[in-house]
Amino acid sequence: MQSRSIAAIRYVDASELYQWMKQGVTSMGEQFQVIDVRGSDYIGGHIAKGWNYPYKQLRDNDDVLQDLVDKLKAKGDGVINCVFHCALSQQRGPSAAMRFLRCISDEDLSRFRVWVLRGGFNHWQGVYGSDPSVTEAYRAEIWSM
Repeated sequence: MQSRSIAAIRYVDASELYQWMKQGVTSMGEQFQVIDVRGSDYIGGHIAKGWNYPYKQLRDNDDVLQDLVDKLKAKGDGVINCVFHCALSQQRGPSAAMRFLRCISDEDLSRFRVWVLRGGFNHWQGVYGSDPSVTEAYRAEIWSM
């Protein structure tokens, strides 16, 4: 059985996530879903097809967390790689990933791999912000300040 400890959470580099997005699956041929946990700082762009679940809602409302689990389970059978991130992926992203890992039922635990995007959206936008195939609603002027 997969661990529920911090050791079970892996980090993915922006370049690897970019490859997953271009291929539509991970390097292992598995599904993935990006979960952006930014709140008010969500403006200015986001990773294409990512889901926005603000960290405060995931932290404070078990129903929101369960909604995320249910939505991920509805993606179908097989392993789903869940990539969490915030602005820098130093606090909210890893905390949300850990909260998610701890709420998954024992029978569903093996269906999910939990990741954090190294460098968060701040790094992502610096490399891929101007690529509309992987970044939506990007506003460069917000990031150049």
